[in-house]
Amino acid sequence: MIKYPIYTNEESKFIDEYCHQSLNYPETTLMGMAAVSVFHANEDLWSTAEEIWIICGTGGNGGDGYALAQILFQEGQSVRIFSLGEPKRKDSAFYLKLCKDSGIPIHPITKLEDYEDEKEADSVLLVDAILGTGFNPPLKEEVISLFEWINSSDLFFYKLSLDTASGWIAKNQNSIFIEADSIEELGTRKWENLGFSVDDKIIPRYYESIGFPIRSITKDESFSHRFYWEKCNWEEIPALIARKPNSYKYTSGSSIFFGGEEGMQGAILLSQSAFQNLGGGISKVFTTSQVTRDLILQSDPSRMVSVSDGTDIESDPIFLKTKTIVVGPGTKTYPAFLKNLKLREDQTLVLDAGAIPSQGDKIPKGNVILTPHVGEFERLTGIKAMTVQEAYPVALAFCKKNKVSLLYKSHISLFVNDSGETFVWESPNAHLATMGTGDLLAGVLARFLSLGYGNTEAVYYSLSFLEGVREMQEPYPTAGEILQFLVRKL
Repeated sequence: MIKYPIYTNEESKFIDEYCHQSLNYPETTLMGMAAVSVFHANEDLWSTAEEIWIICGTGGNGGDGYALAQILFQEGQSVRIFSLGEPKRKDSAFYLKLCKDSGIPIHPITKLEDYEDEKEADSVLLVDAILGTGFNPPLKEEVISLFEWINSSDLFFYKLSLDTASGWIAKNQNSIFIEADSIEELGTRKWENLGFSVDDKIIPRYYESIGFPIRSITKDESFSHRFYWEKCNWEEIPALIARKPNSYKYTSGSSIFFGGEEGMQGAILLSQSAFQNLGGGISKVFTTSQVTRDLILQSDPSRMVSVSDGTDIESDPIFLKTKTIVVGPGTKTYPAFLKNLKLREDQTLVLDAGAIPSQGDKIPKGNVILTPHVGEFERLTGIKAMTVQEAYPVALAFCKKNKVSLLYKSHISLFVNDSGETFVWESPNAHLATMGTGDLLAGVLARFLSLGYGNTEAVYYSLSFLEGVREMQEPYPTAGEILQFLVRKL
C-alpha cells in the first residue's frame, strides 16, 4: 500500500517554525532548497520558454519566487520579475536583494500589462508566486483584477504555481484563482490543494522535498494522520486475489450478501458476481424478493440464494463460517435486522446503498465499513459535504464516535478508519460515473476482505483494482461491462 502524508496549512507552518526554532535552520535555507528543487524538477519546461515571468507576492511564497528567479537567471534563462510590494519576511528580502544585485529586471505589478505588447502569444512561461497556502480571504479588488487578466491573457503558454494556485480555496471552488497548469508543492503535500481543478479537470501537483523532517515529527499538533494514496501497479492485483493451490471454498474466501429488492435485482447480482468472478470460493444471497431469487438461479443454478428479511442470517451455516457480510446493494431503506445483528470479532460488515443508516439508526457493533456517496453521507450525518475537506471533520467524528470505518465516495474519495487514520483517493474516472459501480465496488471490497486484508488495505486494493477500467475503449460502459472487462484483464 503506497501512501504519503498530507499536511494542512497549519501543520506545514508548524514544521517550518520547528525547523527554524528547534533545528536552527537559517531562515534562507528552506527557501533556497525549495527553489533548487523546483528548478531541477522543471528543467525541460524552462528550456521551452522565450522568457519566464515570475510574479512575487509580499509573503513567503513571493520569497520562493525571488529565490527561483535568482537560480534561473544564473543558469542562463531570460527572467523578468513583477512584484506586488516589498517583502514582509527577512528570507524573502534576502533573495530579492540577490535578484537586484544580479541585475534581474524587477518591475512593480502595475507595469505587467505594459510588457504584454512586446511579446507574442504563447511565448511566456508564468510562475505564480503571489499567494501561499496561508492567505486569508477575501482578495483585494486589484488582486482579483490581476488574476482575471492572467487567466484571460493569451501571452502565457504555461502557468506554474508554487505551493498552491494563488487564491484557490477548496471549500469555495467558485472563487477567483490562478488557473495553473501545474502546482509544485514544497516541503509537504498540501491538504488544501486536494481537488484543485480547472474546467473540471484535476490539475497535476508535484511534490518537492526541501528537507522537512516529516518522518521525525509525528505529534498530533504537527500531523493529523492524513495520507494520500498512490495507485498501486495494476499488475500486482492478480496475485493478491488469486486462489492458493491448496485452497477450498471457504479458504478461497466466503461472503454473504443481502439486498436485491423488487425492481433492483441487478444490484445484488452485480455485487455477488464481482465477488465470485474475482475468485471467491462461496457466497450466498439473502433477498426479500422472490423475483430476485428466481433471476439468480436462472442465471446460475449453482448459486445459493434464500428469500429472507435477514432475521435468519445469523443462524445460517454460512454465517457461522464466513468473515464478510455485505448489506445494501439493491435496497431502499435500512434493513431492520441490522439493529440486532451480532458480529463476531473476526467478521466485517459492509453497509452500502440503502443500508447506509439515517441519523439515529442503530449500527451493529463490531468491524463495520460504511460506503456512502455524497447524498448518502448527508443522510447518515446530516451534513452535505461536496469536497473531501468538508467531509473529513464530519467523517472523523462519526467514525470515532461509532467505532466504524467510512468510505466517502465521490470523484475524489475519502476513507477514514476506526482509529482516525484518513486516506484520500484522488483519481477521478469518468468510466465509473455510471449506475451500478457502487454495487460493483461492494463486491470487490468483499473479495479482498474475505482474503483477510484489513479494512484499510481492502479499500485501497479495491479502488486500485477499479483503476484497470481506464483501458476500456468504450466511452460509457455499463457496470456489468466494466466487470467483464476487469475479469478478462485478470
